[in-house]
Parts: sequence; structure tokens; C-alpha cells
Amino acid sequence: MLPTPCKPLVHRCSQPAAAVDTVGAASRRRRHRPLCVASSPISASAAAQRRRADAVARMPPLAHREVMLALAGEAEAALGARLLPSEVPADVAEFRNAAGNALGSVDVRRGVPGSSIDFTLEAWFHRQLPGGGAIDISSLIFFLNGATDAPHFLMELIQGGPTSLVVLLDLFPRRDLPLHPDYIARYYEATGVDTHRRSLERLPQVRPYVSPSLLVRSLWSPTAVVVDVQCGEGRAAALEEIVRGQVATSAKEVLCVWLEHSATAVEMSDAERESMVARDKMISTTSVELNLSANLPRMFDADVSARVVAEIGKAFLGH
Repeated sequence: MLPTPCKPLVHRCSQPAAAVDTVGAASRRRRHRPLCVASSPISASAAAQRRRADAVARMPPLAHREVMLALAGEAEAALGARLLPSEVPADVAEFRNAAGNALGSVDVRRGVPGSSIDFTLEAWFHRQLPGGGAIDISSLIFFLNGATDAPHFLMELIQGGPTSLVVLLDLFPRRDLPLHPDYIARYYEATGVDTHRRSLERLPQVRPYVSPSLLVRSLWSPTAVVVDVQCGEGRAAALEEIVRGQVATSAKEVLCVWLEHSATAVEMSDAERESMVARDKMISTTSVELNLSANLPRMFDADVSARVVAEIGKAFLGH
């Protein structure tokens, strides 16, 4: 039986997040102020959304994909006018390998000028394995720019079978936490996000997931959900219950915390801002090199992987 879902955090998730003004002259004293009110939301290009929906629909139905699609839709609706329409080409919005046993879809949207949004990324991958079974990966990444020091949002679900799932969910810190205890207090303690890590780790089917990369492990926040769910042979229904229950609840509430703080400008000195943005860029480069460039060719043909990594690199690396 699942534990009682955590009480919802106090937030305004149901209301569209505001667009932002470019941060003015910075001061050494850090202050927070609301950002300008958004106009009516604009949607991504209908063609790109249709391609993405069609590609995901051609993948085997999975509870974790349904949860991620709902989360992506909620984020897109809330961000509204802070996002530009998708410009992802058709052969990245939907792609497959020559053998026909792997299918993927990627969508990237940039933030409008003056917004605190750098970019949003959705990625959906399905690959049938030679010995039977499949691996399915769904990712949502929302990166902010120098208008705020609020954390990035990251969620990734990796399913290697009907009864196993790796869950990665974090408000990705943008400052070195030991040097900024006020950052921990503001974004992690005051928001109560650690509740979700504790709730999931209490489940008997859950054990910690340990990344093979020491660098990757060093980047997570102390409240990150980084777990491996193993329900045991023949217990696919148990995994689905956990995904639709505690995983979905925690993901939605962490997203709501991120949406609330992502629309708050933070004044800081030029040096602080430059240092933070440089740190973001280093992490982005690491993500592309260690994760996508290394792993995508294992799922797709080399030419397909190169095309998709290049498109994602435009978002992460600003190419």
C-alpha cells in the first residue's frame, strides 16, 4: 500500500507564471521582486506539438509516459507567454533508427526575450532490446537564465522493464550550496521539497540509485529524488501504482514550487551573475558530453544521434 500522499505545498501552481523584465542594475544586496504580469499565453507551433504527440503515441503505452506528458502540459500551460513557439525540425521532433526498433522525440522551446526562462526540453526515447524487452526514457528539463538564481527543474524516468524504474527528480542548484546556506533555506528548506524524497525512499520497493559518474553525483541537491524502484517479477501493477501515485504527486508538487520561484527576479552583482551563468554553462556542457553524446548512439544510428544531439546542444550550449 502506498503511503498517504504528502499535503500539497502552499503555492499558486494553478495560475500562469508571470513573464519577466530584464533584471536592472545589480547591487551587492540580494532582493526579490515580482516580475511583470504576463499577457495571454502563446502556444507552441501546432505542427511541432502534433509531431511530438504522434511520436509519443507510437511508443508502447506506459504509466510513466502518461505522468510525464501530463506534467509537460501543465508546465507549458503555466509558463504561457514566457515561451517562444517550438522551432525543432521535423526530423528531431520525431526520429527512428534504420532497423525500426528505436523511436524518439525531442522538443525544445526558448524563453522570450526578457523572460527568466532559458529553455525547456522534452525528450522521449523508446528502444527494443536485442534479447527482448525494451528501455524507455522520458525527460523534462527547464533551465533558467541570469534573471534569477532559482534552481533549474529536472525530471527523468528510465524504465528498463515492466517492474523497474529509475526516478530522477530535482530542483537543480545553481550555487555552491556550502557557500550559500541562505540558498538552501530559501529554495529547499522553506519549500518543504525534501518531503518527497523521504516519502519515496520509505517505500519498500525503493532503493537509492547511484550514478556511475562522481561528477553527476556532486551536482544534485540534498533534496533530490534519485531512486531505483524494483517491484519484483510479475508485479508490473505495483510499479504502475507507485508511478501514478507517489511519483506523480511528488513530481507535480516539486514542479509547482519551481514555477512559483522561477518567476521571481533576484538582484545580484554582475560578478555573481556571471559566475552563476558560467556554472550553468559548465553543467550544460557536462550533460551533453557525458549523457547525450555518449548514450544516444547506443539507442539510435550514428547519423540520427548526431542530428538530435546537435539540436539539443543549441539549447544547452547556446549554439
